[in-house]
Amino acid sequence: MINAVPHKRATQFGPCTDYGVPPPVSTVTINPDPPTAGASLSINVSGTAASPINQGVIISVAFLDANYNLLGTASIQDFCSQAGISCPVAAGASFTVPTITTTAPPTINPGTILGINIGDPSGNTNPVQCAMAHL
Repeated sequence: MINAVPHKRATQFGPCTDYGVPPPVSTVTINPDPPTAGASLSINVSGTAASPINQGVIISVAFLDANYNLLGTASIQDFCSQAGISCPVAAGASFTVPTITTTAPPTINPGTILGINIGDPSGNTNPVQCAMAHL
């Protein structure tokens, strides 16, 4: 038996739409693609900093419902303490975050959103980088 979704394309990540001026989109790949409800999910994120990324910035991964309510618990990590990243990351410099592993929510309904955000943990400013996908 083959366990695949016919004609399923890779999950497409685009700009986060809930900010006045969307920040640049990071490159995101996930495995498995599409995510499996309740299972482990590996996420790879890379990009080019449009503005400096300074100490204290976090990277968060969250599943949201269609109304932007958090599903489960967000994965939040200090961006600058990731292996291979040295802060500040200068504007125009490339970065690659080591694989982030999280768990998908027990149910993934149509309209579920997977968001990846690199920014100020206070949430008082727009993120430095952001990407989201509708699953």
